[in-house]
Amino acid sequence: MELNTSLLREKFSIHDASVSADMIVALSNRMVVELTSPRGQVDETFIIRSHNMHSCVRMAARLIKSYDTAGPIMNRPKAYDWESAWNAVVNDYEHRFNPQRWIVIYHKGKIIFSAGEHHIFLDVIEQCDARSGKAYEHAIPMAEEAFKQAGKVVRINHDSNVALVISLEKQSGRLGVILRGPNRTTTFTMNIQVKGKSKDPINTAQCLASAAAYLEGVQLAFLVGMNHEKIRLGIIERFSEEEKQTREARARLSRLAGEIGNLEDAYDIHYRPDKPEFQHILMDAEKLAQKILIPPDENMTG
Repeated sequence: MELNTSLLREKFSIHDASVSADMIVALSNRMVVELTSPRGQVDETFIIRSHNMHSCVRMAARLIKSYDTAGPIMNRPKAYDWESAWNAVVNDYEHRFNPQRWIVIYHKGKIIFSAGEHHIFLDVIEQCDARSGKAYEHAIPMAEEAFKQAGKVVRINHDSNVALVISLEKQSGRLGVILRGPNRTTTFTMNIQVKGKSKDPINTAQCLASAAAYLEGVQLAFLVGMNHEKIRLGIIERFSEEEKQTREARARLSRLAGEIGNLEDAYDIHYRPDKPEFQHILMDAEKLAQKILIPPDENMTG
């Protein structure tokens, strides 16, 4: 299936002019998934929002895989099992160490599945977006007007940045991943091509899963690198929950590298400028931690 979309990291700041209370902040990752037939017809469009980037992309991959196998999702004789799809997205590491995880999926502005707790303001934005029939940016003034009609004057600030750009065709594609670290932002692209004279189409869901592996792996590599130094300094104690998380995060990194390796085995992959290596990111995080972390005894006497 051909796919052209992007993953957004979003922050909404809602200021209520009638009261002096602190502003309300709603955070989310957002991805539009258009399920397109071989003839180029858009059969269904879903909006996925989630707590973290990789879960958003993996849920998109699940929907695409199901569509490629069994066609449109909403009007099947046997209803699509959203709960099972979400459970498949949440890996063991995520289940154990991220109790704040959540996801919500919209179709025509309505929630069709949610798990965990998301900010209700996101529902307002999706309702406005579905009603406007225009570019996504028009949903924000519509939401302000909806609040005004309800008796509240609010100002909504919207900050967003792109984390992933996806452009996949039948036998080639491109994934652009934007990595935002503590010191700098870097971008790399994966150019994907079927091998040799193969006529088989690219597995869109597998490509998305590999992109999700990079998004998750970069975050985990940074966490592991920082925590290695914290363990060395005694900031994280042996046998603590944080030490267990660090150990399991490192094991998770190996599995993510395996997912990426499977894609590289299946297709011709060219990276520009270079392939990100989790071990290098981990080592850079360790070096950063050595510069900024203070040992507990020095902190006590400082």
